[in-house]
Parts: sequence; C-alpha cells; structure tokens
Amino acid sequence: MIYGISRGGTTLLAETLVSLLSARLVWEPFFPYGDVKFQKINPFSVAAYAKFKFGWHPNVMNQNDNAIHAYFNDLFNLKIRNIRFLRFTNHRTFDDSQHTVYKFCFGNFMYPYFQKRYGFKSVILLRHPFAIAASSMGFGDNYNWHKENYKNWRYTDSPNSGDFFKSYEGKYDLIVSGFSLIVFQAVTQFSYALSHFNQENTVVIYYEDLVIEPKTAFRTLNNLLNKKLDYDLFLKMVKKQSFSSQKNHTEKDAFTQLSKWKSIATEEEVANGMKIFKAFDFKCYSDDVLPLKNDITYSHGK
Repeated sequence: MIYGISRGGTTLLAETLVSLLSARLVWEPFFPYGDVKFQKINPFSVAAYAKFKFGWHPNVMNQNDNAIHAYFNDLFNLKIRNIRFLRFTNHRTFDDSQHTVYKFCFGNFMYPYFQKRYGFKSVILLRHPFAIAASSMGFGDNYNWHKENYKNWRYTDSPNSGDFFKSYEGKYDLIVSGFSLIVFQAVTQFSYALSHFNQENTVVIYYEDLVIEPKTAFRTLNNLLNKKLDYDLFLKMVKKQSFSSQKNHTEKDAFTQLSKWKSIATEEEVANGMKIFKAFDFKCYSDDVLPLKNDITYSHGK
C-alpha cells in the first residue's frame, strides 16, 4: 500500500515497486466517479464504490459496518475491479502476479482503518508540501480549480465519516491562495496518517531520498519487504520519469530538481505555508529544501 498525495511521487514509487516485485498495480481505486455509466454492462464499473458516497477523501468512522467491510474485502481480494484496475498494468499478467501494489492519492484518511483491519505492508510517502504545491500550480487544468476556488474549499463529510472533518473547520482561514490550499491538503493528510503510524507494518519514505539519497530509501524498502531487491533496477526506476509527470520537467542535478519550488513560491506563500505547518505541528519539513528527519517515524523507517 502506498499512501501519499497528488504530485507527491506516489506513481514513481508504485512503478518502482511493480518492477522490483513483478507486481500488478491497482492505481487510484478511490477515484470518485460521480456519474457511473453502463453499470450493468461495464465489467469495471465503479458503481460498487460510488454507492458509499465517500467523495474525494474517504473516511470510515463506523468500524462495524458490514457492507463496507465486505466491499473492501472484495476489493483487496481482487474480486471488485473498476475501470482503473487494468489502466497501467499488463492485463496478460494481472491474474498471475504474486504481489499487488495499491497506490492511493486519496486514501490517507483510510490509513488507520486499513492497518487495523488488514495490516498490509505500507509506505507513507512524504514530499515537501511546498514542492507539491509548486508542482501542482504549474500542472495545468487539473489545478486551475484550486486557483479560483480556494476560498470555498472544504473537506466534506460523507454518510460514512460522520462528523470526522468538522475538526478542521477552525483552520480553513489558513487557506489564502491556491498554493496554500495544496499545502493545507498535504499537511493535514500527512499529519493524520503519521499520527496513526504503525511501525509494525509501515515505513516512511521521503521523496527527497528517492531523488538525492536513493540508498536510504532502498534500505527502508528492503527492511519493510524483507526481500532481496535489485538495487540497480531500483535506481533505474527512480531516475525514470513516471507516466503521470509532464515531459522534460526534471533537472539533471538532483538538488536543483528538489529546489525548484524555491523559485516559484513567493516569500508570502512560504510564510503562509509555515503557519499551516505550525497549526498542525508538522515537523517533517521546514522552509528549507530537504526534510528535517527528526520525526519519530523516520527512525522506524531506517
């Protein structure tokens, strides 16, 4: 299981693990299609997921909901397949693979539910929220909505989350731009997953390590999976541009690549972002490029 956020490197890590393990990839099974067409004839219909009305950020408050349990049991047993299941996986080898990689940009609030119920080996992939925001703001149509509607954005409770998201209501005034909206989303979701961190089956990997200290990230994966992985293949994959990235967006020098947000984010945006860090006691990053790595979860990852 890979937990992270859009523009955070989750696709890169997923592709890397798929290659290392000869695994199948289940890519974004929580993408919420609101209008489900061809429910009766489409073998990859999302109707089964859509009926729960989870929205963009699913959360389950009721641990005794048998219908939800049954749905996720079937999902993880590959009995329920939506239209994204075979999108980035070779369909000829899908059923024969011995390993499955689930990659979520919308699953961070499900982390404690999944770990308590299933205990899957998992990675929480962190990337500097300022870098995520800078990358997102330049990504085109996907994020134009954020630039224009940041004042009205809110996490939305679903019938299955109860009043879970009401705890954020007193802090939405920290969102003063599209940039700070992305930072807010990244910090709240990272912080929530880390606050429920289970060191028995989860590691934290920093995107910055994938770029500048790949041996550190590789060692962390080895410890998690307890397998003899191919470092040369790992290195080749993390240096490869993922299918979800824009062409020619990377710099040859690793630190220059990680520092790109410094030339995009204004001093005001950085200051506003730091207020969000402080509000959620998020200490994995500062206004510097590299992670602080003084969070307790990092020692577990090592």
